[in-house]
Amino acid sequence: MDLRHLTYFLSIVDEGSINAASRCLRVAQPSLSRQLRSLEQDLGLTLFDRSGAKLSLTAAGTAFLPIAKDLVTRAAQAKSSARAMAGGSVQRLTVAAASATVADIIAPFIVSQGPDGVLTNVVEATPEFVYSALQDGKADFALGTKPPPSELKSVVVGRAFLWAQCNAKHPLAGREKISLQELVQWPLITMTADFGVRTMFDDAVSTERLTYTTGFEVRSAVVGQALAAAGKGICVLSDDPNFGVHAMPITHRGKDLVFTLFGVWNPLHFAAPAIRECLQNLSRFTSELYPAARI
Repeated sequence: MDLRHLTYFLSIVDEGSINAASRCLRVAQPSLSRQLRSLEQDLGLTLFDRSGAKLSLTAAGTAFLPIAKDLVTRAAQAKSSARAMAGGSVQRLTVAAASATVADIIAPFIVSQGPDGVLTNVVEATPEFVYSALQDGKADFALGTKPPPSELKSVVVGRAFLWAQCNAKHPLAGREKISLQELVQWPLITMTADFGVRTMFDDAVSTERLTYTTGFEVRSAVVGQALAAAGKGICVLSDDPNFGVHAMPITHRGKDLVFTLFGVWNPLHFAAPAIRECLQNLSRFTSELYPAARI
């Protein structure tokens, strides 16, 4: 089976037609049609229904789609791994992580490792797509706050506070900590519902059968901090403070509300030992960075 044919098949699915795919791939339309026919003959399957005005996947095509994606992804990973091995020992690793994790943990860690550190590149992704970036072969390992898929290996890298952050002149400024019950009495600035920190906060609120008022809902933690610094409410997020805001760990049932950070990788990765060692170093660094975070 020719991997090119799989790539063409996926492009036709993504673009919705052979004509659109031919423009995207810069392959002549008649040639692309022949390649698709060749793939169908190799598989013994009809992948597209050609009876209507538009191509649509047959039942067999729908079933084959995730297989094709997996094969192309694995081929890309194999090529990347081979290039790395040809270059000698593992000297460069790429991590996929959310922007807050990059700013608060990964970037300071890279600095701490000095010129010999192997972590040299970052792929930023929204929290819900961090592990997808890893599975798509864009990174060697990932850092995320959600339990990873079972087929991937993982370790707990560390835990960090969920903060309530307010303007320095806010009545709560100067407080060392704030309880969940007291916090929900104030107008809040929250991340959108697809962020892990929002899910954690909502789960804690729901457990206590509490409610809160959302003044602003944001997708950027920096914007949330800016709104808090402007005096528009108290922001709830995991990022380290900016703009002079006062940050307080949130307590729930007498304990700090913290989130768990998972280090995740593919156990078949050729550099798995180097990844594990990097995560061990990162775990030690995180424990020094957030020594007071407890469960």
